[in-house]
Amino acid sequence: MDESHKTGNNFQFISISSPDEAKDRDKRRQARSHAAKQGRQRSQYVSPRDDAGASGQTLIPWSIFAPVSAYGPFETLIGDSPKLRALLSHDAARQAAEPIFSVADPVVFQDFASVFRTDLDDPALLNAVKLTFAFAVTGGNIDQECLDYQNQAMSTIRERMDSLESALSLPTLGAILLLAGVEARLGMRWQVQLHMGAIQQLLELGQTKTIYLTDGIKRAIFWQDLNSSVMTGSNRIVDHTTFAELQWKRDPFASTYFSLAPGFQRKSHLFDENFLEVLRDIHALQCVQDLPRYSCQNPVEMLRIDNQQASIGSRLVDLPKLSNTMEACYFAAYLSACMLCCKVWRHSVMPSHVSLRLLRKLQESNEDPFWNDNLDLLIWMLYMGGSFSPKGAVHSEYKALLKTYHDSKFRGMYVSLEDLMEILHDFIWSEKAYPGVEVKHRIGMPGLSRFRGTDDHVATPMMKEYYSQRSRVPGTLIITEAGIISPGAGGYPNAPGIWREDQVAAWKTITDEVHRNGSFIICQMFHVGRAAVPEIAEKEGIEIVSPSAIPMGQDATVPRELSVGEIKQIVKDFQFAAKNAIRAGFDGVELHAANGYLLDSFIQDVSNTRTDEYGGSIENRSRFAYEVMKAVGDAIGPQRVGMRFSPWSTFQGMRMDDPIPQFSDVISKAKELGLAYIHLIEPRVANSDDLEHPIAESLDFAINLWDGPILLAGGYRPDNVHKTIDEMYPGKDIMVMFGRYFVANPDLVFRIKHRLELNQYDRSTFYAVKNPKGYLDYPFSPEFEANVQA
Repeated sequence: MDESHKTGNNFQFISISSPDEAKDRDKRRQARSHAAKQGRQRSQYVSPRDDAGASGQTLIPWSIFAPVSAYGPFETLIGDSPKLRALLSHDAARQAAEPIFSVADPVVFQDFASVFRTDLDDPALLNAVKLTFAFAVTGGNIDQECLDYQNQAMSTIRERMDSLESALSLPTLGAILLLAGVEARLGMRWQVQLHMGAIQQLLELGQTKTIYLTDGIKRAIFWQDLNSSVMTGSNRIVDHTTFAELQWKRDPFASTYFSLAPGFQRKSHLFDENFLEVLRDIHALQCVQDLPRYSCQNPVEMLRIDNQQASIGSRLVDLPKLSNTMEACYFAAYLSACMLCCKVWRHSVMPSHVSLRLLRKLQESNEDPFWNDNLDLLIWMLYMGGSFSPKGAVHSEYKALLKTYHDSKFRGMYVSLEDLMEILHDFIWSEKAYPGVEVKHRIGMPGLSRFRGTDDHVATPMMKEYYSQRSRVPGTLIITEAGIISPGAGGYPNAPGIWREDQVAAWKTITDEVHRNGSFIICQMFHVGRAAVPEIAEKEGIEIVSPSAIPMGQDATVPRELSVGEIKQIVKDFQFAAKNAIRAGFDGVELHAANGYLLDSFIQDVSNTRTDEYGGSIENRSRFAYEVMKAVGDAIGPQRVGMRFSPWSTFQGMRMDDPIPQFSDVISKAKELGLAYIHLIEPRVANSDDLEHPIAESLDFAINLWDGPILLAGGYRPDNVHKTIDEMYPGKDIMVMFGRYFVANPDLVFRIKHRLELNQYDRSTFYAVKNPKGYLDYPFSPEFEANVQA
């Protein structure tokens, strides 16, 4: 049958009689057209008015409608291209197509289909897309594969440009824009201008023809033109007034938002009025972002924000370049606006590029007397640029510059994190819109198994309340109890999982709550391995496994040794679970490679006596952890990934004779991969118990290896936090994690800051399955309650 049948459930069945017919372009377009139509119809339904919301309605998270695939709507287009699928397994590739179209993020007005209205069967567009992804995967280098894609795309475009009328199509425009994007990243100004000149020719031709250009392709042209100008200094062919679809005006009902931040108000005499107008618009962005319950997650709001940012960016680029100091101010403003724009191009190449340009302008104006009277402005610009700088040399240069100034110009201007945040907020700064940049406190909550999930491993409303209580002090970092990565990875009672859709949905309610409180939440995840409880494993049909058939102790179950094929599958399970965690709204993931769980048991020779590629040497014992770190980093970005280690712990049958060489190797590999942080457990504890005997071992070897943030847990007391941070490890980014104290004190951060008495914890309730006692009933301090009400 060729006809399609519609049902009352808004499904449309398209008859396919053979595998070849499944690839028929008309049928595929018919399917996508119907899906898009239904999506538009669904988006018309909104919830009743919510007075607490920013826009008078409850915003429905796009993730409710998002497909399971990490590639979003792009999934339907890459089925016939294994190469594209392989490239898109890398996190960097999924961000590379911005601002032409979006793949991973739910920027629903700018996905591939809405921009191009076509398949990926156009040779110019297909090769340009492959070039863009391959270029990102190589880390910004042109290799032979990239050259092949570039030559094939260019060859097709040249043939079409011989006849401009045949070249005037959405795929051709998109292919040229993608080529220009790669060349802009390489700093090739002349080539960028050549390509954007071709776009201008086609636009002029389009004005005389009845050619429909989608809203998406117009946005792609504007943003690629603007980005290229910022990156290479190329001449612009359009501005924010060129396309009607990008027109933006201030909201007359929110006129109070369009004012100068206090810091800029005091310095308004230093700046041109045109720049001050831009700063007012950026401040309005921050005011909206900081509204309680505000969430830029529907298409209409995204379009409005995108247009506002387009106006801001376009006007900033057109401002006169009078001095290095003024250009530094422009770059800092550009960066702040870019990062305030929620999910709209948050992961594009621009933040890291602008932070580099800002750094160079600050270095060039280092001796300018302008800064002597504007040190607070300089502090803001350094932290704005450093916060969004790429890891590596640029980030290190920011840190070095900050240290130089801190020891000289900034001496005495701020002595605590609170002092610093007051300066940043005086200009433009939003913890809500700048997640993952810098948490507000130097103490946090580590992952703690509490066994309050359902029997089927789903997070519960009780867990939502638990994490909500402990995130009530804004800016708190919370790491959840370990989430099980797959059905066969468990063996603990009522531990939550992160492999099924219902589990993802349940965690989403928790992450939303934590974010509403202004805090951050990271999903710890693990494979329990040989630590599985035999009764639970038997009940759930789980086979207890390990790198080798070595039990945890004398009377423990002997695990089965994993095959190489099973190990490879577990790596994929970690990757899949990490993708789910991001979809569930987590700010990142922490891989649990401590306390004798599977990752840890591969690392140490007391549990790994294999003689194949996963054992027998330091390098081989590190291999499984390395493969998991890399797979997860490729999937969600290494900047969202942390690792937890316990080099000295004897818990669950662990502790090799000399862990330093082994863990030095694993930590060095994590460093090479650019992971966000490492989380280290002190040798003076074993799980939740303090050791009574004197401890000679030290974590100094690991701390000295790592250049980034370090989380330390185990046996710390509220009265020795400052000594640990400021005296024991000066110059290191240290955060102290409190487990037992956070269990008993939901407002622990507030109590420590104000030196208040702490609630005492009850060990007997730590692992009380599904019991609210000792979980939800610890009180907040009266001082905290009074502070909240004030």
